[in-house]
Amino acid sequence: MDAVKRIVSTYGGYDEQWSYDGRLSIKYRDERSYELFFDGKEWSVIGCNDANICEYLKTSASIGEAVERCENSGFSFESLHEFLPRKRKSLIPAELLRILMDERGLGIYDACKIVARCFGSLCSLPAKPWLYDIQPRTANLQGVLADALKRFGYAVHDAYNEDFRSPLGAIGDGSTVRLSICVFGGVSGATLCVYSDEYNAEIDMLREGDGFRCSFTPQKPAALWYRFKLNTESGEKWLCPGNDGHFSVISDSPAEGFRLTVFKHGFETPQWFSERIMYQIFPDRFGFTDDGSSKCGVEYHEKLGQTPELHKSIDEPVRWRPREFEKDYAPDDFYGGNLRGITKKLPHLKELGIGVIYLNPVFEARSNHRYDTSDYGKIDPILGSNDDYVNLCKEANSLGIAVINDGVFSHTGADSIYFNRYGSYPSVGAYQNRDSQFFPWYDFRHYPDDYRCWWNFKDLPEVNEQNADWQDYVIIGEDSVVRRWLKLGASGWRIDVADELPDEVLIMIRDAAKSENPDSVIIGEVWEDAVTKKSYGKMRNYALGYSLDSVMNYPFRTAVIDFALGRKNSYELRDFLLGQYYNYPYPMYRCLMNLLGSHDVERLHTALAFDYDVKALDRSKQAALELNNEQKMRATALQKLCAAIQYCVPGVPCLYYGDEECLDGGSDPFNRMPFEPSGAGLHNFYALLGKIRNSNPELTNGSLELCAPDPDIIIIKRQINNEKIACIINRSSNYYSHPFKGAVSFLQSCESQLLPPLSADIIKLT
Repeated sequence: MDAVKRIVSTYGGYDEQWSYDGRLSIKYRDERSYELFFDGKEWSVIGCNDANICEYLKTSASIGEAVERCENSGFSFESLHEFLPRKRKSLIPAELLRILMDERGLGIYDACKIVARCFGSLCSLPAKPWLYDIQPRTANLQGVLADALKRFGYAVHDAYNEDFRSPLGAIGDGSTVRLSICVFGGVSGATLCVYSDEYNAEIDMLREGDGFRCSFTPQKPAALWYRFKLNTESGEKWLCPGNDGHFSVISDSPAEGFRLTVFKHGFETPQWFSERIMYQIFPDRFGFTDDGSSKCGVEYHEKLGQTPELHKSIDEPVRWRPREFEKDYAPDDFYGGNLRGITKKLPHLKELGIGVIYLNPVFEARSNHRYDTSDYGKIDPILGSNDDYVNLCKEANSLGIAVINDGVFSHTGADSIYFNRYGSYPSVGAYQNRDSQFFPWYDFRHYPDDYRCWWNFKDLPEVNEQNADWQDYVIIGEDSVVRRWLKLGASGWRIDVADELPDEVLIMIRDAAKSENPDSVIIGEVWEDAVTKKSYGKMRNYALGYSLDSVMNYPFRTAVIDFALGRKNSYELRDFLLGQYYNYPYPMYRCLMNLLGSHDVERLHTALAFDYDVKALDRSKQAALELNNEQKMRATALQKLCAAIQYCVPGVPCLYYGDEECLDGGSDPFNRMPFEPSGAGLHNFYALLGKIRNSNPELTNGSLELCAPDPDIIIIKRQINNEKIACIINRSSNYYSHPFKGAVSFLQSCESQLLPPLSADIIKLT
């Protein structure tokens, strides 16, 4: 990479010239110009031996280069801090003020705001008297900057900086957090305001040096917010976070505050789970046998009066239209994937580095997705038998692979032993007789046809989770559903539609599972931020240490895909990742199920192939979707970037079956195509990622540092003790010269510091 050349001047003096319309312009005198070169790491000055002059020239070059990069990248100066060097103590804040005002025409208020955002508390560093002989305008502006910040009542707080908040991140209840702000004069008093839906407190802050400080000890787990009320010379002001969620801005009215998560003291999650790689399997579409067992299972359902259809081959397309005798499409076409087939595929999963299998529902049900449970105590006959399940868990565990079940507890199927709407089963269901033992499980508005059901789907009657008999059958009893399948070999549960279950019921599930197996894991289907999630008008406690160990991290999927497709820049992705790092309790954060695909969203490869939202298309258009060669190549390249991020950030990477070979498809049912592994696509890439992650503890238990040196570049650093790994993602169409000399590359064939366009590398730092 060629060195960057820049000309920087010093001046003996300057004149201020005011126009008739009140605009100030500066005319410099006695100009002396110098040549500087940047080698990718630091600036060097040609023909100058004076240390003070060299210091000024280097700081001016650094700032001037950052200003130009910011402009050329299409960003406003509000984002200028992203382009400045990370280490700024050697820079001169007043030089940035000079460039913004004199060379870019900004007013003093706007320019000072930008300088304060770029330098924070560094704005109050001592002046440099020698500047008057080198750049007197900058020397004079140091005083102007100090006076302006005082007049504006400017203050700074950074929730991700220990100088302002200690300890960082989420805290346990009963722990004390110390908060401080830095002021530049003009602030006579400050108050910490902490709040939530059910909590409000104000704490006077004490003057300390150039700022104010206080301590706060929350006594109960809660998702809290805080902001600062300032008494300034120009009236009451508020210090609240800016768009990045952690660095402060001044406002005239109270905006949303900084986040503070308080979780239950003693909250722990399974260590083993945080160190594994997960593989999600839609059972009917993965792992096939030719022993005729699936056909026998279909015949079982036919005898119940149901209408299953077994495909003749996995090459047949999924059915998405209603049959002649149907009004609406019914998802009861089957390909015959089964538990014995999954057991045979365990070596394939081990090759990918998998340590956890998450199975979509396996209990008897009418549909192929089996979210309409017919019998919690029985494996669906198409999938096999209870013994097949026990054997799968046994064989998987012998290879170091745990199995997690999908628990669908908020509703059952209408065609079930519990409800029995169609009379398919010999049991007396709630629909058939009010005297049924299962009648109290359901809420009938008008018996028997008007009942509460999930999202108004009549085939999915909702249960009354407060019913003691239901709780005993599903959760609490010694032979409850939750406990029984853990005894048979499961290592945990993924809880379907966790929003639909009350907090106290989720707590019961976790407590029952932990009492059966303290090392079991409970994962909730939560699509939003689990800390701030509201449902049914109340804040949920998913992430506060009561009910869940982990959640499906759909926000992660959105952020990573948005970055890959250019809808987010690296700064926004970094801020998102840091937001999860600092706002989730660490026990849950390390266990977050970091997915990029699932049975409920369009296939990753397909999502990356188009600039539009595939799931917005109707089913006929999704069925006809085909990628051309150019789209395939680009989607595959972008998927590698996404996967590298997924495997290098903290949490549990989850690979949806078939994504390792770039399986395509839109939303349901096209994201549930049958898959027979062949080792094609990105299989070898994912196998390598699995090997890297599983053999480097930095990637499972190491600290996290994120760096975004460019809008298209993000660097993920992980460290444990003296072992360090960095993942570098280059989304741009240009080569990127990374700063890690002598590092050992895991993904690139050469050891060059040049990272090709649209590529990723994982390197061991020395």
